[in-house]
Amino acid sequence: MPFPSHCIISHVILAALHALLPCAGAAQGLIDCAPPLRPAPVTEPRVQAEYASELREEYTFYFDEAQEFFHCLERARAVVTDEVNQAIADYGAIPETARD
Repeated sequence: MPFPSHCIISHVILAALHALLPCAGAAQGLIDCAPPLRPAPVTEPRVQAEYASELREEYTFYFDEAQEFFHCLERARAVVTDEVNQAIADYGAIPETARD
């Protein structure tokens, strides 16, 4: 019994994602996107006052790294989206009789 077309496409998308995620690393994949380490909070007022400049610098670096992480995820998402769209087009080119 044939699947409804939306189920087939869902399976194709899932299969494509599963197959493409390891390959996405060749361009810009999730493996390249490492989240930054959050700075340890400093709650001691004396330490905050004494090292305020260094603490601000550490947080600024963290925020910059977090922004780069989000950009990396967006690039990886774009690569996988393009690959999935191509896989859908490739799948659509298979004659209906060959899909069963």
